[in-house]
Amino acid sequence: MSVFSLSLRSGSSGNSTYIRTESARIAVDCGLNGKQFALALRSVGEDVADVDALLLTHEHIDHCSGIGVVMRRHGIPLYTTMSTFENARKILGNIDEALVRIIEPGKAFTIRDTVVLPFSIPHDASDPVGFRISSIGGDIGVATDLGHFSSEVGDSLAGCRVVYLEANFDPEMLESGSYPRFLKNRIAGSHGHLSNFDAGDAAAQLLHTGTEAFALSHLSRDNNRPGLALKTVSERLLREGARAGRDYVINASPRYECSRAFRRHIILENV
Repeated sequence: MSVFSLSLRSGSSGNSTYIRTESARIAVDCGLNGKQFALALRSVGEDVADVDALLLTHEHIDHCSGIGVVMRRHGIPLYTTMSTFENARKILGNIDEALVRIIEPGKAFTIRDTVVLPFSIPHDASDPVGFRISSIGGDIGVATDLGHFSSEVGDSLAGCRVVYLEANFDPEMLESGSYPRFLKNRIAGSHGHLSNFDAGDAAAQLLHTGTEAFALSHLSRDNNRPGLALKTVSERLLREGARAGRDYVINASPRYECSRAFRRHIILENV
């Protein structure tokens, strides 16, 4: 089975990352409805009935709104922390709890022959986690909601070949925008979201550990632009002597459509 990963949707209107390893098909989050999820997978040649696992990072609705429907329709098991599960119950609705697998940050588990490591992230949710998913061709990391790039996150992602990394906002756009002050403070806070500049610093750190591909994710509709996020992060990496297309590849995950895929050899292409 060929290895690839891509973003199915990204942003406050819904998030989902799809990863196919040598042995497993995994969806990290499902913040889109069941029909959209199935259609997104079909558009890249995948079938929702073949998905082996749903991984949930945290209980915010843009990450879990479609999980209950997908579980009921297709019987796919859900992997999440106990606190996240308890706080997401109302959103998930009436599901078969026999399909729920409780996980703990720092304790790896296996889906078929694929090892998955959940790790704690700093975000304003009950027990939020990111994931490191093993692959012979290089591990894939997902950290798309975090207020700062903590040492734990950095250590957990070190050496991942591909990283889905939040670049939520441009500080000037956020500050000059129409959001109320409390929301601006929440977004820019240490348990809110990662700015383009912080994403650039995180990417520079990861680059030195072996990361070859970055998918900038969870971009704000109102406080960011894909071109701006890419420019800011690429300029930061240039200060490390790294050039896009030569030393790494980078994209910005679209809000309402599937991204291009990162395949085993890190060639950016359509699936």
